[in-house]
Formats: sequence, C-alpha cells, structure tokens
Amino acid sequence: MKILSWVFISFCLFGMNNAFAETSCMRCQRGKKMVCIESPASTVLAKCGSPLSIVEIGSQTRTRSSETVKRQMAKEDDTVYNKRRNKSSTTLKLEEWTYCIKGSYGNDCYIYILRFKGDTLSKITSTLEKGN
Repeated sequence: MKILSWVFISFCLFGMNNAFAETSCMRCQRGKKMVCIESPASTVLAKCGSPLSIVEIGSQTRTRSSETVKRQMAKEDDTVYNKRRNKSSTTLKLEEWTYCIKGSYGNDCYIYILRFKGDTLSKITSTLEKGN
C-alpha cells in the first residue's frame, strides 16, 4: 500500500504540475487545419498564418560521417581494403514560434510553442490561458 501511495504522490507532483503539455499536432484556424511534428515551416505558415512571435534560441551542428570501402585486387590475388571517411556538417537554426489559437468559448486562448530545427517542426508544447 505504501508503494501505491508513493506512485500517486509522484504523479501529483510531477505529472500534473507541468504548465505546458507536449503534443504531436496542433489545430489552427478553429480546428479546420492541422500541423504535426515533422511538418516543414512553409506548411505551418500556410496553414496557421504568421505566429505572434519568432525567437531564435540557438543553433545545432550535425556531423555525419560515412565510410566507403574499396576492394582492389593485387598482383598476388590478395584483396586490399581501403577505407575512406567522409564527414559533412550542417548547422541548423533553432527557433520557437508562438501561436495563440482561440478556443470555442469566450476569450480562452490556447498558447502553442512550436520548436523548429532548421526548417522542420520538432516539438509542440501547449497550455490554456483564460481570458478576461
């Protein structure tokens, strides 16, 4: 019974205390259009319009390496393997776009913060703000 109590207390402290909830999709324009994680920035702009704010929060560098193995035959029929490594790096701009999507009732506003890595939507967080 003590274990069950600790699980319940942990859920109350950590699960319900989060001001922003993470989601995988966002409805815009009164639910008529939807954007999801992995959507390009151009699609988000076309479906949801301009955000309230755009904040550049940094950059991330991705380094990719690939190995190519070549097989060559020597005069003595021995096989020789040559390894060649290629490295390429790409710097992605990290941005957060903020949207206020009006609710169905009164002045309620759902605040969505969309995080982009480069041109791709990578994370959506949301909360409900009560109107005046």
